[in-house]
Amino acid sequence: DGGENWKKLTAGFPYGEHLGRIGLDIALSDPNVIYAILENQAPAATGEGRIGGELYRSDNKGETWAKTHSGPFPTGINYSFCDVRIAPDNPDEIFIAGWKLVMSTDAGKTWEFTSDTVVHILKHDIRVMHLDMHDLWIDPVNPNRILLGNDGGLYCSWDRSNTWLHYNNFPIGEFYAVSVDNADPYNIYGGTQDNAAVYGPGKHDIKTRLTDYGVEDPWENVYLDQWGGGDSYFTEVDPTNPDVIYYEHQFGMMRRKNMKTGETKTIQPKANEGEEPYRYNWMTPFVISKYNPYTIYYATQMLLKSVDRGDNWEIISPDLTTAPGPEKQGNVPYGTITTLSESPLKKGLIVIGTDDGNVQVTEDEGISWTLVNKGLPDKWVTRVRASRHDANTIYATLNGYRDDDFQSYIYISTDLGNSWKPISGNLPPEPVNVIIEDPRDPEILYIGTDLTVYATLNRGQSWISLRSNLPTCAVHDLAIQEKELDLVAGTHGRSIFALDIETIQK
Repeated sequence: DGGENWKKLTAGFPYGEHLGRIGLDIALSDPNVIYAILENQAPAATGEGRIGGELYRSDNKGETWAKTHSGPFPTGINYSFCDVRIAPDNPDEIFIAGWKLVMSTDAGKTWEFTSDTVVHILKHDIRVMHLDMHDLWIDPVNPNRILLGNDGGLYCSWDRSNTWLHYNNFPIGEFYAVSVDNADPYNIYGGTQDNAAVYGPGKHDIKTRLTDYGVEDPWENVYLDQWGGGDSYFTEVDPTNPDVIYYEHQFGMMRRKNMKTGETKTIQPKANEGEEPYRYNWMTPFVISKYNPYTIYYATQMLLKSVDRGDNWEIISPDLTTAPGPEKQGNVPYGTITTLSESPLKKGLIVIGTDDGNVQVTEDEGISWTLVNKGLPDKWVTRVRASRHDANTIYATLNGYRDDDFQSYIYISTDLGNSWKPISGNLPPEPVNVIIEDPRDPEILYIGTDLTVYATLNRGQSWISLRSNLPTCAVHDLAIQEKELDLVAGTHGRSIFALDIETIQK
């Protein structure tokens, strides 16, 4: 009756506190047939581990259910993937979009992996298919045509998944972080979602790169080795040696690479035996010191320092978070430092922010710390920024979307955090991800939100949109190339955009 009344469908279907995500599909050729895929975290009957993925089928619109298979599930689904799709012309032919794509032609009793043979449009070469399947559409008119979306982009099959074409000529990169170097012309570096750390030219003429398949891709991976995939985040270039690049994967897996020799070394700090384990944020912050390129700061729940490019580490702080207990931990650590900024004007002045609402300041490179979050909302701190124009000024942005709070939280302190003033002005309610100062004018600030980029010409009293031709998308990071006066935006979905800010300064 259109949602006025509901009935729980439990006959033969699992229930209870261990049930996770559930995905559904209804057979187009027989609407009585419904499949439900679920993540079952109940203990396995063997006593080892959890049950994991399961698939159930109903032949009477959900009145009764039966599990389709025995034994382990053919592909991981966990908390990221949970799609089942039924062929429009055969209710017994189904696809499961999980860690890999699998199919069954006998209603889920037996399974096989679909083809990994992929032709790429842009470079027109053959590779294996990317992992992590997130969406699948089967053409109801021509079921041989299938569209697949995964962490590598968009794929199409015209032969029911036997072979695939990869449409890799879409500008749809998901950037978590961006940085720039001082080369001429300059390069942009960034960490992407499940496509590793990449770099490419900040300036290039698209017209000179046209091919039969689209625009030639000028971007390269920072590395291609056994760690060649996965999410990547902050990527920084040694300011005195552009061949040396630091980059990281999820949960703080940090590496240093010499691009000329290819030498790569893992430099992630680890707690010693008997010490409290480090809590690594999914996107663990680190910075190269502005005073010594051999010095690196790296954040877990504590701040660590290396004076030899990451070969050795020392702890220079206590736990700077609220130290949440095990009851608040999940499969992603909580109580971690999320953002880190070293003052370019005062050596030893460092500011950090955490996912549990703390902002802390040290003026003596970690010997003593001051908690300065009085007056700030208790939210995830997305960015702290020590001012480049005034040694006593710091900025903080916070994000409440994890609490269904979509307000714009931006604050300034002119006394190193002893007091804070909100400067969100006339901004609409949009979660703020990053703030950066103009290199020349202290009144001009730029922010990236979950929808676009804004600027203020009066230090936050009022804001103006810089969207123009920038697609509406989440802007996760901003960087400024000071020689070219380019504002570089790393978007989570539409790749990299650059804006000449000289006009704004004038």
